[in-house]
Order: sequence, then C-alpha cells, then structure tokens
Amino acid sequence: MKILRLLAICALMASLTSCATLFTSTKYPVTFNSTPEGAGITIENRAGVVVFDGKTPASVKLKSSAGYMKKEEYKVTFTKDGYAQKVVHISAELDGWYIGNILIGGWLGMLIVDPLSGAMYKIAKEDRAINETLEPVSNEYALQVYDINNLPNGVNKDDLVRIN
Repeated sequence: MKILRLLAICALMASLTSCATLFTSTKYPVTFNSTPEGAGITIENRAGVVVFDGKTPASVKLKSSAGYMKKEEYKVTFTKDGYAQKVVHISAELDGWYIGNILIGGWLGMLIVDPLSGAMYKIAKEDRAINETLEPVSNEYALQVYDINNLPNGVNKDDLVRIN
C-alpha cells in the first residue's frame, strides 16, 4: 500500500514538472567577433528594440523567448568605417527538453510553465559564436565637385548636367 502511494505521488510530481525549465536556460551567452576587430554591433530583438549596442569582441546574454509561445529572433548589424555593413539573423528554436513534457505527461509544464518561463526555446550552439568578416568598401565611385572654369582634362562641358 505504501509503495502504491509513493508511486502515485511520484506520478503526480512528474506530471506537474516542466522538463525544459528544469534542465535548460532562458538566456544564452553569445559571442560576437569580427575581422577587423572593433566593429560596431547593434542587436535588435523581434520587436525592433535595441538590446545591445557595442563593439566587437563582445559577449551578450540573449533571451530565447519573446513571450508566451513566441521564440525570440535577433537582427545583428555589424558596422565599421571603410567597410560594408553586414547583417546576421539569430532565431531561437524549440528545445528538445520541452518535448520531454509529452513523454512524462507534464501537461502543466508543457502548456504553462515552460512557455511562460521561456525555457521551451533555446539558441542553438552554432548561433552562440558569431564570427563575421567585413568587406572593405571600394571608393571607386565618389562625388567630385569642380569649378566650371577649371574642369579636369577629359571632361567635356557638353556632358555636364546643370543643378539648380
């Protein structure tokens, strides 16, 4: 009789647990590096709110959830004078531990605890180390202003366009 009572209590406890909340995190450290170093990085969440503004190298803890049953997504913009801007996207994904709720019958964990805590999502390991190489900007095209009376050789006055 005591064994049945103990098993019933264990089954009740298991059904009230939430696997992802117990075994994972809701914030993940993500490192950002660039070549060349010292590039500016701006991180915006899915709502367009800037959650980090700094320079590389940097390590930032990012949330995996954007609210109840919503995975977080980030837009990371790398900038540096003389280099082309680069944009990288990070998107959280469903955590395997969340599926554990189905296996142990943790419906409370599946429908309430894990979605509210944010633990139902994770940032994948491959997205936790961002290394970007910025490309130099070519100065091939540039605006040049000349006096009409002192045009360089090879520039024909007939090819000019008047600006008012």
